[in-house]
Amino acid sequence: MIETTAKYIYTVYRLKSVSLAAQELYISQPALSRAIKKAEKELGAPIFNRKTHPFSLTAEGKVYIEAIEKMLQIQREAAEKVSDIRHMQGGTLRIATSTHLSFYAIPKILKAFQKQHPQIDTHIIFANTDKLYEHLQNETADLVFISGGATPEGYCSVELFDERFVVAMPPHMVTEVLLPYALSHNELINANYDKYKEVSDLSFFHGIEFIYSPPNTNIQKKRKLLFGKSDISPYITSNAGRQQFNFNLMCSGFGALLTTDANIATMPPDSKCVYFVLGNSAGKQSFSITYPQKDSGHIVNEFVTTAKALFSCENPLLQLSNA
Repeated sequence: MIETTAKYIYTVYRLKSVSLAAQELYISQPALSRAIKKAEKELGAPIFNRKTHPFSLTAEGKVYIEAIEKMLQIQREAAEKVSDIRHMQGGTLRIATSTHLSFYAIPKILKAFQKQHPQIDTHIIFANTDKLYEHLQNETADLVFISGGATPEGYCSVELFDERFVVAMPPHMVTEVLLPYALSHNELINANYDKYKEVSDLSFFHGIEFIYSPPNTNIQKKRKLLFGKSDISPYITSNAGRQQFNFNLMCSGFGALLTTDANIATMPPDSKCVYFVLGNSAGKQSFSITYPQKDSGHIVNEFVTTAKALFSCENPLLQLSNA
């Protein structure tokens, strides 16, 4: 808001009369005249040329009025932007992510979101998993997509769906003890299997080589938690940690792959692969949207509502497999 004195002077300029301005401003004419003289004293020059009728601006007065008009324009633009955001007619949504699932889930959510709110700009930020919360802390992102992990204090986390951890491998690696638990791609994605088909005894995977993922990835941390010092494929010593690449390595016979049923849903069906759902308590994680508790904003709330509605279906995996 512009200061009171500037408002007084601009009203006199607009109405070209001190008396008319005093009436509109609901103050006395002498009080308005004193305010003008005080502003001129602070400026060090007259604002109005009182020898003309009606009042005209001095050279200094023109500069003063131009400055007021710039402030009024900024004020109007700010009010319009706030109004646009409140009514979802404008604004920006910044999303940070590292997870493979986001590459499939975010476009589907954005398609539904943009259909309702076409004026919202969206910026996508790709970062390492351990850097995601830094974007929230530094306010360079409004929300993040995360698979697994506890929600830190001060943040809200909205679960979109659960992921089941799965071991995928080519058929030639399947041992006799694992064979009764093997699932096809169709059985896995459609959740068309009974609980007895889940592998709760992880010692069944003893001696099976796993494809390596970088140590800072969620999957590699989970592999260590579930299998401890399990064997690592001697053929692949390092890779980019990309699920599609690792999946292709697995299909080519370089080792078993720890992944999730949601990740498998995004891969093309491969009849040469078999899958094993892990049935112990650590064999599940949530795919969630996380954002600050304070001042999340109307845009973030609308986006989260859209995402929840999209994945509230009976089988979220089918949503991902149709991406």
